[in-house]
Amino acid sequence: MQQLTDNIYVVVIFAMVGTFLIVSIMLYLHAYNRNRLLQQKQLLQQTEIAHQKKLLLAIFASQEEERRRIGSDLHDSVGAALSSLRLSISSIPAEQAARCKIMIDQIIEDVRHIAHNISPAVLNLYGLSEAVAELADRINQAGRIRVDTDNQVADQLDQLPHAVMLSLYRVLEELLNNTIRHADASAVQIAFFREGDRLVMTYADNGKGLPAEIQQGMGLANITNRLEVAGASWQFAGAERPGFFIRIEL
Repeated sequence: MQQLTDNIYVVVIFAMVGTFLIVSIMLYLHAYNRNRLLQQKQLLQQTEIAHQKKLLLAIFASQEEERRRIGSDLHDSVGAALSSLRLSISSIPAEQAARCKIMIDQIIEDVRHIAHNISPAVLNLYGLSEAVAELADRINQAGRIRVDTDNQVADQLDQLPHAVMLSLYRVLEELLNNTIRHADASAVQIAFFREGDRLVMTYADNGKGLPAEIQQGMGLANITNRLEVAGASWQFAGAERPGFFIRIEL
């Protein structure tokens, strides 16, 4: 009888141990499969993000190439035609010729500005630091708003890949355009400096900030898309700060 009882205890113990092992194996397999699915999902998301970045980069590269072509055509073809026209009006009365020359000179200057805006030659020739300074000077000459720049890392900026420099330049153009059109600001501060292994750019104006329709629409979409392509991170200031502020890190 004692032996039968002992045998029952042994069977019960083995059954409990077996049940525990089976449950443990099932839990392990469940956790393993779940982790594998999560890893596959993360890999799929990373692949999708990388594909989107490549697509955006291709789109931006195509846009810039088209900008360069149009800018070159404007500068070479239209500019040359206007210059020839300016020489050709010498046969008409002097007073009319003088008025025509003034108008043609203004058109030539406008074409030069349009060609420059379409494809920034300064950036291609001298780098981002000079292009930012030239951009600020042009806006300051207009007199509507004051742009101050503080560039402490000029050499490092000019050593960035051309695609990154171009992205940052287009971001600055978009930011300044939004400030001029929507912010009712009188001053902008742009700063470039270094923090550890990061290049930092800050942009601030003293206006009323961007309206909600700009923040939620295409107003900032181009900015964030270009920053993503450049591999940058960014942060907007909250409502507690007056005006508009963005910090960009490379």
